[in-house]
Amino acid sequence: MNKKHALILALVLLAVVTAVLLLRRRADGEDFILKRADIDYSILASCTVSYPEPYDMAAKAGGDVVAVPAREGQRAARGALLVQVDDFRERQNLAIALSNYEGVKLKMANAREEVYPRLREQLNDAGASLAEAQANADRIGALFQAGAVAKVERERADTALEAARARFNQVKLQVDSYSRSGAAAELINQLNALSAQVELARRAVADKRVVAPYDCTVVDLDVVPGETVEAGRRIATVLERRPWILEANVDQRDLGFLEDGLSAVAVFDAFPAEKVAASINLVCSLIDLDKGTCRLKLRVEEDRAFIRHGMTGSVEVRGRRVPGLNAGVLALPSRYVVRDNGAAFVLLRNGGRVERTALEYAPIGEKWVAVRNLPEGARIVLPE
Repeated sequence: MNKKHALILALVLLAVVTAVLLLRRRADGEDFILKRADIDYSILASCTVSYPEPYDMAAKAGGDVVAVPAREGQRAARGALLVQVDDFRERQNLAIALSNYEGVKLKMANAREEVYPRLREQLNDAGASLAEAQANADRIGALFQAGAVAKVERERADTALEAARARFNQVKLQVDSYSRSGAAAELINQLNALSAQVELARRAVADKRVVAPYDCTVVDLDVVPGETVEAGRRIATVLERRPWILEANVDQRDLGFLEDGLSAVAVFDAFPAEKVAASINLVCSLIDLDKGTCRLKLRVEEDRAFIRHGMTGSVEVRGRRVPGLNAGVLALPSRYVVRDNGAAFVLLRNGGRVERTALEYAPIGEKWVAVRNLPEGARIVLPE
């Protein structure tokens, strides 16, 4: 009987020793050995779809709607006709203005090609006649001084000279007046005035057309053919076709991990099962002093039909790796840190003992910290 009890006692002792060894191995197995590593830093923030915004288009001129070529949900290229208001009168006015403009333009061309050259030719003829009359008067004057001709001959030559000079001056005055302040200048003024009338008539015709201001999607149409609209009334809403932009506010402490081009993943509240790829488009350098946050803009990299302006959701940005912050640091999981009255400690295994040791660290997100005052290879015990 004693042998039997001794055997049972031996088995119990063996079981206890085995359990202790197993527990100790399990505890040692949960020890964390400090080593340098690169830690992915994730930044989480709420976001809102802010751009592009729907754009309400209003009628620039009133009238009867004669055609609505666009359809809701349809894509339209820049300049495509969305709504046409009756423009019969405006087109007639434009045709009249163009006709008047072309008429004066023709007169202007005729003046430049025919009238002015003819006046210049007349001026040249008058100049030649003047020179000939001057030469003849000089010759007769010399002969008169020599007593070779009578006084009446000299007076006749002088009269012819004055007549030639008067004709030359008259033609020259016509040329100068025509080129500076006469018919040519008047035609130029008429042409300028008619050009302005043509532009106004074209503007009036254009105001009767509602066209896409850029490549867009027609979100809403508020008119039908035959309906009368007033100037200023909203008749269509369009959305520019370009990547969606998300806006988020992140803590200023995360600025060191952010830069343009970093990849991100967005999830919208209305579609929680859909993950959408995005990237940082802008990191605003201004800090909201009241909240301690900065604004972040992200561009959606995928064309998802369910995204709408104003949608809310969350975005996760994979921060950049910064030496000394989250790259090449002695990284320790946050669950190994013991916090007590504002101080931080770790349970440091030193041989067979576990010592409570103060910890200096910098947080890397919520799951990791960068240790500053412990050596690489230190073995840290997981707190119970």
